[in-house]
Parts: sequence; C-alpha cells; structure tokens
Amino acid sequence: MVTIVVPSVWTADRRSQFEVEEGPLFEVLRRFVAQRPDCRERVLAPDGQPLLFVNVSVNDQLVPRKQRATTVVPAGSTVILLAPMAGG
Repeated sequence: MVTIVVPSVWTADRRSQFEVEEGPLFEVLRRFVAQRPDCRERVLAPDGQPLLFVNVSVNDQLVPRKQRATTVVPAGSTVILLAPMAGG
C-alpha cells in the first residue's frame, strides 16, 4: 500500500491521509481519486490526466513534471500532494 497525504482542506471531513495500491504514479493518483471523488478537481483534469501544476513528492522527493509519467511508486511509499502557491 501507498500512503497519500493531501491538505485537510481538500476534503469535507478534513481527513488528510489515505491508502491506495502501489504502481505507476498516474495510476496511484487515479486510484486515490476513485476513492475520494471530492478531490478529483484538485488532482485530475477533465480528461482524467493528472494536473501538472499540483506539486507531487514521493518519499520526500519532489517529482519533476517531466518524470511523473514514468515514476513508479513502490509499496510503503508516501505520496504528498501540494497545491501550487502564489506569492510575492
């Protein structure tokens, strides 16, 4: 299993940790959304592809956008999803 961590404000019940099966990163994200459809708009585009502006880290390592399609998330990993931030 893989632990998914999201900001608690993403969910109505303020839950922030979830578990899904391991595998390719994009599939892990789709499994998470299948489990938590209330997070769909924050993780996936209307066509079902992961949103690239959401920051993703696997085991505390930020995954560059260009590497996400080929990243495999092994069992026991933690995937953290962070909304983009703007500021000055």
